[in-house]
Amino acid sequence: MKAFSSHFSYLGIKELIEYYGVFNGYKDLDSLRLCETLMQNIEVNILQKYQQLKPSFIFSDDLKVQQDIEKLLFRIAVGNRKIYSIYKNDISQFHGSSLYQILFSKGIIFKEYSRECPLSIPLKKEFRRYKIEDKIRFTKGFYRFWFTFIAPHKEQIEKGEYNEVLEKISIELDKYISFTFEVFSNELIKKHFESVEAGSYWDKHIEIDVLAKTANGKVIAGESKWKNHKVSKNTLNKLQKKCELVDLKVDYFALFSKSGFSNELLKNKNKNVLLYDIESFKGLIYA
Repeated sequence: MKAFSSHFSYLGIKELIEYYGVFNGYKDLDSLRLCETLMQNIEVNILQKYQQLKPSFIFSDDLKVQQDIEKLLFRIAVGNRKIYSIYKNDISQFHGSSLYQILFSKGIIFKEYSRECPLSIPLKKEFRRYKIEDKIRFTKGFYRFWFTFIAPHKEQIEKGEYNEVLEKISIELDKYISFTFEVFSNELIKKHFESVEAGSYWDKHIEIDVLAKTANGKVIAGESKWKNHKVSKNTLNKLQKKCELVDLKVDYFALFSKSGFSNELLKNKNKNVLLYDIESFKGLIYA
């Protein structure tokens, strides 16, 4: 992160997280024509340079294979990232597996393994076809940005019709960056505690942004919120209910917020509730 942040040393923490979500993995950061705002940087350094950047995202000389790869990567970028979710009528499991191997070998994606424990007891009828699924993640933020916003609009971009694309990015940017913030939240927990493991957690019932286990066996569950309003106690209540639902024994509940916390949370004296605002990430981002 330090190498990345050195290119944008004039930015605040919030802006740097946004830039990281968009430009981490950009082919040549030294070539960026720095503009005043993130949206201007996206237009000048991505949309206007589309033809220069496009060859890095051509993975096959076979047009059909390339089209299928782009479909797969779009579904990973905007979907739930579960490894089998991209399989539809147009991409079979066998064909999808071969596409994954191409992308693994090129360092575009990697597998995030499920931490759900298999059940040894017989499942109810409605869950008998359920299978534990790993998830797929992009290795770099720029790859994810490309297949979320750029590849699906390549015809407009090639024609120089940027306004509609920029409007879509502007509307959906906070939702997009929320996953970047989730990743940073997990890294922050690992920095603050001696974590044996940390990452998101999902099973057939719930999803939790942050679940960490420390070296001395303490369990931390957390939620990260990249929102333009303060996080309230309602978020804490929902997190606690999620953990109760799956009988998860938690020692600390951690909340991460772009916009701070309600007075009720700030006045909470419960030592097992940890609050991390945007300033909490300073040591992680500039380290």
